Amino acid sequence: MKESEGEELWYQPDLDVFLNRWFANYEEARKSRENEGGYLFPFKRHFFVCEADVIRAIGLDSDDPDWQKVGWNCASPIDEAAYQRLRWKREAALRASGETRWTSITVAQTSLD
Repeated sequence: MKESEGEELWYQPDLDVFLNRWFANYEEARKSRENEGGYLFPFKRHFFVCEADVIRAIGLDSDDPDWQKVGWNCASPIDEAAYQRLRWKREAALRASGETRWTSITVAQTSLD
């Protein structure tokens, strides 16, 4: 997968109906996530923090224990293996939805278990 695709993995156009917190730099996004909660993601040259309803809207379980393992932060995850599992689940959700640009799995699930 190209790096630019990885940066866009966590966002999709129909998420604009949610009130996400957007930041131009990582440190501000990290502080916002620590102070107000949520899930932190990279998107191109920016960062956004969203709530659990966005996680469910992108086809993932907001209560997945891997979120805690990554520190609710996909821009700088604490646990790389947990991050790769979340990434794989997101790619699988995109493929299941018919999104064609996510046709290859970057990490085999068997190596994540």
